[in-house]
Amino acid sequence: MKRVLLVGVGAAIGWYGHTKLSQGRDAAALRAEEALRTSLSPENIGRSIGQGAASILVETTRSFFGTMREQVPALNRAQPAPPVVEYPHRVDPLQGEVTEVTTERSA
Repeated sequence: MKRVLLVGVGAAIGWYGHTKLSQGRDAAALRAEEALRTSLSPENIGRSIGQGAASILVETTRSFFGTMREQVPALNRAQPAPPVVEYPHRVDPLQGEVTEVTTERSA
């Protein structure tokens, strides 16, 4: 009788552990399937390709302008900017008169 009870309790504990473990495995499998489905969707593939292309474009542009600053002295930020010329007298805007133009056709 004692062995039958021990085998029954052991089987019950084993069954309970197996169901909990399989539920965890099933949930992990569902999460993996969802992750695979979303990573292979056309929207996500297009977005990742666009982000990659944009980062390549930004890095290429930075490299290009860095090279240009080194080779063209006028673009070098380390040099002081040329002085701003201020005129001694004030320049007034042009004065004018606005007239309305009508188009009349004669027959």
